[in-house]
Amino acid sequence: MASFIKIKCVGSLNSFRLPDFHTYHKTLPLPPKPTVAGMLGSAAGLSPEEVNDRLLKGNRQFAVGVVGRSFGRTNDLWQIRKYENKTIAAYKKGDVDKPYKTSVIVRELLYGSVISLYLSFTDESERAFFFEKLNHPEWAVSLGREDELVRITALEQIECDTVPQAFFSNTILPARRFELDARSIRQSAGINLLAKAPTVVNLPAEFTYSNGTREATRFESYVFVDEFPVRPHNDAVNYYDATEDVYFQLI
Repeated sequence: MASFIKIKCVGSLNSFRLPDFHTYHKTLPLPPKPTVAGMLGSAAGLSPEEVNDRLLKGNRQFAVGVVGRSFGRTNDLWQIRKYENKTIAAYKKGDVDKPYKTSVIVRELLYGSVISLYLSFTDESERAFFFEKLNHPEWAVSLGREDELVRITALEQIECDTVPQAFFSNTILPARRFELDARSIRQSAGINLLAKAPTVVNLPAEFTYSNGTREATRFESYVFVDEFPVRPHNDAVNYYDATEDVYFQLI
């Protein structure tokens, strides 16, 4: 049995950008740990540096279980300005009429996200602090970019049982090795297997800040599990939320 702060939230349009994509901002299906930490920072009125030092640094103070899904995807088009030294120099010489070039970026968005977050803290005072701030947020609560707001539909402190090995779906696992539920695959006629297959992603987990810039200093690998259930091969503890009938591990 373990204690968690459980957050149930919904969002109209949210995105969790894969850092390896540039002109096409592809999204992850669920928010990774730094994104959830950023959400807590918004609720508490903390700066990104404070969030990093308080919730991410050392990977000891804070962990989260993530379970959820969305009901579709869409794309958003951005026009950006790209400033380059040669373009600025040409502008100063009068060779061009603008000191920048324009470019189009495509941002993939999730529509209708429904997400449950299970927050775990090693320090009881931190747990109490963030529970209070989530009940009375300092800033608007978002998941993804700062304008991708979510509505918290339920916030409570709960106990979850630990269980033996199980199959997990619609969640994030801290594992590289896993096995698929063969029965679910056999019953998946008409479903795009590649789109629903689990994906292993290496993501930034901790950062340094200097002169207004952020640099990733530690990376972690996670398995993003969609509808097809998987059983992870790792030593992480398995938790079961009986009210939602879902399994999760902490990341």
